Amino acid sequence: MNYTVKIFTEIKADDYEDAFQVSYPCGYSFENGVHRLKYTDEEAGFTVVKIVPDGRIEIRRKNSFTIILQNGLTHRVESETPYGSIPMAFSLQKLSNSLSEDGGMLHYLSRVEIGGQPQINQVTMLLIPEERNDKDND
Repeated sequence: MNYTVKIFTEIKADDYEDAFQVSYPCGYSFENGVHRLKYTDEEAGFTVVKIVPDGRIEIRRKNSFTIILQNGLTHRVESETPYGSIPMAFSLQKLSNSLSEDGGMLHYLSRVEIGGQPQINQVTMLLIPEERNDKDND
């Protein structure tokens, strides 16, 4: 089945707020308790979001770093830019997941530090199945 993922993101920092929405064609699978969303993001390229039974989210972006969000864990990475390396840290604050083959939602709230500057990111991903054409072709 084909899906669309609609991603709603809100970012809040001391001196900055932003909100945006994007939609992409998406693949979805559920095996061994692991949900996988696969889509191509305009900026990050091919992206895989894994939600594993222990409540961990892994966001892998082609030609980039992997973000791991898990309660009680701060995941640190270095992001390479044309201007040098920027340290980033991610920690999960809240997670809810109702994904299935029928669609559903993934919602998470995370604390993010980019270059030492903290912000809160709230992300809602809606998985929407495409309508099936059940008409018989005569």
